[in-house]
Amino acid sequence: MESRPAELAPPPAAGRLPVRSKLAWGVGGLGENIANSAILSLVFPIFNVALGFSTLAIGLAMAVSRIADAVIDPIVGNLTDRTRSRWGRRRPWMFAGSILMSLCFTAVWFLPALMPQLPRLVTVHLQAQDHAVTQAAVGVHGQHDAREWYGVSLKELTVAPGQQGTFTVALLHAPEHDVRLRVELADHDGGDRGVTVMPAELLLTAANWQAGGTVTVSATAASKGDVVLRVLPAADVLDVPLLQSAGITSYSSLQMFIAFALICLLFYFSFSVFVIPYSGLGIELTDDYAERTNLQIYRLVASFCASLLVGYLYLWSQQLGAWLGGDEVTGVRLVGAAIGLLVLLSTMVPALLCRERFAHREDAQKEHLPLLRAIRLTAANKSFRMLMGSVFAVFMGLFFSLPFMTYIGIYYVCLGDKLLAAEIGGAMTVVQVTGQFLAMPLIAWAGRRVDKKVILLTGLSISMVGYASSWWLFTPEHPWLQIIPVVVAAWGLCACWAVNGSFAADICDEDELDTGHRREGVYSAVFALVYKTAIGIVALGSGALLAWAGVVGQESMLTDDTLLKVRVAYLAIPLLFLGLAMVSMWRYPLSRERVVEIQSQLHCRRQG
Repeated sequence: MESRPAELAPPPAAGRLPVRSKLAWGVGGLGENIANSAILSLVFPIFNVALGFSTLAIGLAMAVSRIADAVIDPIVGNLTDRTRSRWGRRRPWMFAGSILMSLCFTAVWFLPALMPQLPRLVTVHLQAQDHAVTQAAVGVHGQHDAREWYGVSLKELTVAPGQQGTFTVALLHAPEHDVRLRVELADHDGGDRGVTVMPAELLLTAANWQAGGTVTVSATAASKGDVVLRVLPAADVLDVPLLQSAGITSYSSLQMFIAFALICLLFYFSFSVFVIPYSGLGIELTDDYAERTNLQIYRLVASFCASLLVGYLYLWSQQLGAWLGGDEVTGVRLVGAAIGLLVLLSTMVPALLCRERFAHREDAQKEHLPLLRAIRLTAANKSFRMLMGSVFAVFMGLFFSLPFMTYIGIYYVCLGDKLLAAEIGGAMTVVQVTGQFLAMPLIAWAGRRVDKKVILLTGLSISMVGYASSWWLFTPEHPWLQIIPVVVAAWGLCACWAVNGSFAADICDEDELDTGHRREGVYSAVFALVYKTAIGIVALGSGALLAWAGVVGQESMLTDDTLLKVRVAYLAIPLLFLGLAMVSMWRYPLSRERVVEIQSQLHCRRQG
């Protein structure tokens, strides 16, 4: 009989795991968290604030890619449950996913350098000169990316009612043929904005490309508010109402949308190829009630280290971009490449070093359930439905708040100072992660003494207090106070992250007692499906809400009305969903006593 490879010898069936085993598995949480969080943290500041890509288009691309990928997750989960190899069920998938995920993550940030230049935007503030907004002069021939070939002299222009203002549009390189550039209103509501633009089209040739053309903006006596002008080549105009309603107004933005959606789809697919077997491996490593929570804490600690880095990525992108003679769009390429390498190294550790408990068990070799039946049985588990309802609500509340926090931090608290917002974001992350590290021993202590449901409900309550306090502590008079609400909310949520994986392990035991099958992969896949569905809804919903609030892109400042809408959304949406999460778990049935009873019955069945 062929001997089993020594490195795949199963760990103890119960009790405390060796620290090296918990460390090897937990390190994967660093790459998992930083890859996913960096995308969510940087996509709006880079693609919208810096490039002017529509928030609605960003949200739609991410939503399509995540929902499409979520459909594939149960297939991946079932395949990992059925995989048989000399390296186990999970580890081959984790190895492949680690490589693909790091490559796709890096590719996202090189995308702007490979696509045609997006239209330039100029915000016109229609107000009296004594209330003028500081005009953001960028210089036509100043810092620009390698793919940019035309520019504007101002990002913002203040025009008093009845007066005029001007800005210049010029090419960055001598043209081979004449170029026509159009200047138009960025919105298409058809209303009279009280603004005229002359000329509406500029002709730039080999003779005048460097001096450029001057655009005059005139405002009527009744004009007020803000108007956004779009400057783009006449040949780039895409006059398709359906696409325009999604913020795709040019052929260049359509190309960006398609490329961005495809890269996101590849990234999230590779993310699933790693995370689903990685989570399934964590579920099966131990059957001890308290040790399961302790194991998840190792993953959380690695995730907190990732969060510490994520808080500085935007600041580093700006600093590296300035060092390279560009802006944050240039700097984020170096940041993306470095983080991609870190993702590869950290996710390779559990793929290479962890051992699988059920990889060679005789009853694990029996025929597995068909995919559809496995999904039906998973959905029929009442405990799992309650957990997924809570997880879905928490993800919805958390991820809805992230893009809104970006705009509140830059435009409301820091009054348009992106560098200050990035510095505060970095300091906020340090305080947040320090507090989460200090909370881990307390959560581990509580996990040995009280039911996990008590830990979860307490954490949700603390998080709701944090979000509620943002209304008073997000203030431009004291910008550093914004750290307090965000940190308190994060502290509460870290209790949720600590017990969710432990809940799933208990549910898999209950499921094995009921069905006779170990299906950690399918449960992890459904967990990922719920997670990605929430992300998809949030991506589309937050992009639509930001567009509805009045966010266009490339602004140095947002209007008071827009900021009020963004602040209300940041406060109300998380409170609603966190409250729903508490309701979902209120009658969760798997107490400590019930789990011990289930495991005793499973032990008798396996011995028999």
